Amino acid sequence: MTEIITAIDVGTTKICTFIAETTPEGQLRLIGAGCTRSQGLRKGVVVNVSAATQAITESIERAEQSAGLTVRSAYVGIVGGHISSHNSTGAVAIPRGRSITRHDVDRALDAARAIPVPSDREIIHTIARTFTVDEQEGVTEPVGMHGYRLEVNAHVISGATAALNNLIKCIQGNGVAIDELVLEPLASGEAVLSHDEREMGVAVADMGGGTTDIALYLDGSVWHTVVLDVGGDNLTRDLAMGLRSPFDTAEKLKIQYGHTLPDWIPEDDIVSASSFGDTQSQPVSRRFMAEILEARSEEILQMILREIRRSGYDGMLSAGVVLTGGTAQLQGLKEMGRGIFRLPVRTGSPNSIGNAQRKWLTPANACGFGLLLWAQRHDPYESTRRNSPLAPRMRQWLQSLLPG
Repeated sequence: MTEIITAIDVGTTKICTFIAETTPEGQLRLIGAGCTRSQGLRKGVVVNVSAATQAITESIERAEQSAGLTVRSAYVGIVGGHISSHNSTGAVAIPRGRSITRHDVDRALDAARAIPVPSDREIIHTIARTFTVDEQEGVTEPVGMHGYRLEVNAHVISGATAALNNLIKCIQGNGVAIDELVLEPLASGEAVLSHDEREMGVAVADMGGGTTDIALYLDGSVWHTVVLDVGGDNLTRDLAMGLRSPFDTAEKLKIQYGHTLPDWIPEDDIVSASSFGDTQSQPVSRRFMAEILEARSEEILQMILREIRRSGYDGMLSAGVVLTGGTAQLQGLKEMGRGIFRLPVRTGSPNSIGNAQRKWLTPANACGFGLLLWAQRHDPYESTRRNSPLAPRMRQWLQSLLPG
């Protein structure tokens, strides 16, 4: 039997819905896709529920039309400056005479997530980094081992309850249940990273329109995550101010002609662009555009570098940095990154999914495709958001049965 998986990437600049089915061989096959311009969001956070719900509706309807089916539930990406993370440990005793089971691992994860959380925040993910069985450290697969004490070193990710609930309301407003909320850099990592990169140590930076989302991987698991409130929109805004052009015009120029390294652009390379107050297009130097984009691009990359150093794992990233997201497609950014990070840098595009057209396999869609892969992948040692998005619906239904 085939299984239908739906992913919704709710971004600052675009909202994309991808529908895939699993083949009998266990492979994913894309059967529907729909993208619309984002509305009602700022820096990844819903600021207008009505506008965001309508934009999500359009995206879902386009995907449903191309797939020929109705979306019932979906995996949804979550991001924003309200996201925070830290590391925690949890330990449990193992009854004498038996080996460790998955239930024991779940108990250890529950212990790791049993930390003080402010009333206005909720835990989204609790992901195991490494295990210790008795005094044996660095265990990656504890199930089946014998021991008396199991300890887990976990990465705990939380978000603001209000921001989570606003996003949930927008999705459920379309009659779609949420299978799981997934932090977007984790989803992007599923799509663009190789097994070797995860094992050797790598940083993935998903550079979207409103935010830059960072996840660091070591020994095959995520060890550090952070969300920066800067993205491609900052570049576009700088360009619009420098050229005195409308934002939409600056965005088109950035995508089509943008570059971060002015020295790479011939001085006589001229393009046409409209500006405020002019009815006709005016000549614009591509080198001048690059000079504008250079400063902000360098600033964002320096911010990524600071976060990598702040994590304390900067000397352990043998596989370097993978830049993905729509902004990562900007020409010259990869080369600039190599000079700043002093590490290998590449641009990450989603791993191919059966039947997916080439136009979808771009860095801008890394999160959307990653959500599909997240849903399909073998379950790692992870405990997800306990307060299921379906819980409010269930409470309302139970309350409706009680006498008023």
